Amino acid sequence: MEESLKFLLKTPLFSGLSEETAAQMLRELTIRRRRYDRDEVILAAGETVSGFGIVLSGAARLEREDAYGNREILGSVQPGELFAEVFACLGDVPVQVTVSADAPCEVLFLRIDGLFRPEFTEALHRFLRILARKNYTLTEKLRHVSKRSTREKLLSYLDAERRRAGTTFFTIPFDRQQLADYLAIDRSAMCRELSRMKAEGLIDYDRKTFRLMTNSD
Repeated sequence: MEESLKFLLKTPLFSGLSEETAAQMLRELTIRRRRYDRDEVILAAGETVSGFGIVLSGAARLEREDAYGNREILGSVQPGELFAEVFACLGDVPVQVTVSADAPCEVLFLRIDGLFRPEFTEALHRFLRILARKNYTLTEKLRHVSKRSTREKLLSYLDAERRRAGTTFFTIPFDRQQLADYLAIDRSAMCRELSRMKAEGLIDYDRKTFRLMTNSD
């Protein structure tokens, strides 16, 4: 537990808390802690939850499947990030997405109601800021997928990732199929468009690492 505590103190939810307060949160709010294999379901759509998850290691993905089997990737969850926090707040509303392990991972689940206790007020404030940031991210995704063409969607997404990284070269969290699902486009058409954009000098890439050329390049 001590190793987990050291890691958590560097995460957005726990950062800035005293070691004593963080340790108390772990003791009193932990629901469970578990390891998952790659592609194993962590939370299934339709479940109700009383707590939220924090990825301690590895990675998870958020996905949704319609009645026809079409899958949409909604996002990824990296170490230190939260998931299911909105549904934990709502309580009786079933989870609308499936959370699966994108790689072997370890997840800690914490009770949401405990955050409202006076001794955890600072953690609650951090939790609310995380919710606000995720709402912004969702709005950003809607901006990407609302673009008309495959190229426009790709450029919108890649430019957002470049700005987020703050550097010329950046790594995205998705493989090609996941990126296609995230942007709601056909994978083959997307790969052809990426190749054309690379040939035209608009982008360069190697697997998940990209470079988006700008006017200053």
